[in-house]
Amino acid sequence: MDDPIRESGPHLASLLADATQGDGPLYRLLAEALKRAIDRGEIPLGTVLPPERALARSLSVSRATVVAAYDRLKSDGWLQSRQGSGTWVRRPQSRAPGGTDAVATARLFLSEDGHEQRSGPGEESVSDDELVDLSVAALTGSDTVNQVIASLTIDDVSALTAHHGYVPQGLRLLRERIAERFVQTDLPTDADQVVITTGAHQAISLVSRQVLRPGDTVLVESPTFPGALDIFRRFGARIVPLPVDEDGVRTDVLPDLVARTQPALIYVSPHFHNPTGAILPIERRRDIGRVAAESGMVVLEDFAQADVVLEDVDLPPSIAALAPDAIVHTIGSTAKLFWAGLRIGWLRSPESWAVRMLATKTVADLGSPLVSQLLAVKLLERIGDVQRERRSELVPRRDLVSDLFTKLLPDVTFRRPAGGLSIWATIPRGNADELAEVAARHGVAIVPGPALSVDDGNRRSIRVVFARPEPVLEQGMRRLAAAWDSYAPTTSRSAARLLV
Repeated sequence: MDDPIRESGPHLASLLADATQGDGPLYRLLAEALKRAIDRGEIPLGTVLPPERALARSLSVSRATVVAAYDRLKSDGWLQSRQGSGTWVRRPQSRAPGGTDAVATARLFLSEDGHEQRSGPGEESVSDDELVDLSVAALTGSDTVNQVIASLTIDDVSALTAHHGYVPQGLRLLRERIAERFVQTDLPTDADQVVITTGAHQAISLVSRQVLRPGDTVLVESPTFPGALDIFRRFGARIVPLPVDEDGVRTDVLPDLVARTQPALIYVSPHFHNPTGAILPIERRRDIGRVAAESGMVVLEDFAQADVVLEDVDLPPSIAALAPDAIVHTIGSTAKLFWAGLRIGWLRSPESWAVRMLATKTVADLGSPLVSQLLAVKLLERIGDVQRERRSELVPRRDLVSDLFTKLLPDVTFRRPAGGLSIWATIPRGNADELAEVAARHGVAIVPGPALSVDDGNRRSIRVVFARPEPVLEQGMRRLAAAWDSYAPTTSRSAARLLV
């Protein structure tokens, strides 16, 4: 049999050059572009595609994006892979063996960080041969969320549909509620400083569009939210990693780094940092504000996880509140606390930037869905109820995963987070990418540190999400422990790779 065609990263990237220019999640754009190229015959059946990391490097996107695109096409029957043989193009099949539509029965849900969830709402267990997905940092709707969604009346809807529906800045009532919340955290805010966005992802994109030019430097915590990395790369930015310790981003290195790289933007997550869960101390927040005011770099602070509070902790003020002389944009979202399906976020900007941000949003999409915005208003009115529900369900899940780490993987180190949805853990030896592959073969999905890193760093760290029900978490952790036991003999090879 002839050797298969082996596609290179640079050549495939040239075929997909326009894939990242549309609207929507980048992984989906990439998957659709690959399907079109296969349909056109530019990528023949049987072609072996480049490894995820190689294609990601050629496209200047994160590896997680390519992994998600490949996984989507595998689910749809366009690609197939086998350990040691790579990923290759196959003829898509529209029907699963049981005669049902393969896509319809896959029940795939994707988080904003690019990993698929294969469980249905309310699922309490998984079968022995089903993947336990501990990679998706997202929750199903709580009782209060479901009640609020179901409470919409014909009068509520009629008040919206009586309008043409194009409201680029967002519903005035929602912007007022968000402004009030900022004021309660000692950040004076007028409703006109707030733009409603289609999720936090779009908020990052709006600021990037205003601030960045190709070649500009962005300072980013490493590890970080990978969706932000994709956005910065799409705007042609040069991304420079900021080291993170147990308290968040290290600001002791910031003045020197700013002097050497002259960044246009710094992106940080001060409350319950994704993925480490760290709370940035007030002194470090002041450091960032001071350096930003002196250098002129723009600060983008992401509070997408700020409302998922699991313990009674004193959260410092935002950087925007501490540094009125700096240019600071602040992001919030309904995704983590309420439900990601609402797709509602917000962006609070300095008064001098408000008109520019509104203009950018208008060009982007003429406004986010009004029904979702109305639901967001109603949910914010009951935020205390939802937070109590989330704490009631999440604290036992977090504690279970923590206890199982201690019991089943005693050599793995971690900190129990006071908020957020995940545990950031460090393995004592080996390589997180390799461990994630072994874990997948044992039936559990986790996120390796390099997938969340600017420079493929954090090679001995993994993110484990505790958003699933306890029986599922226990099964997933036992599979992870079995994977670690299976992986341990490869440590000498892994250590050698780390030194390359």
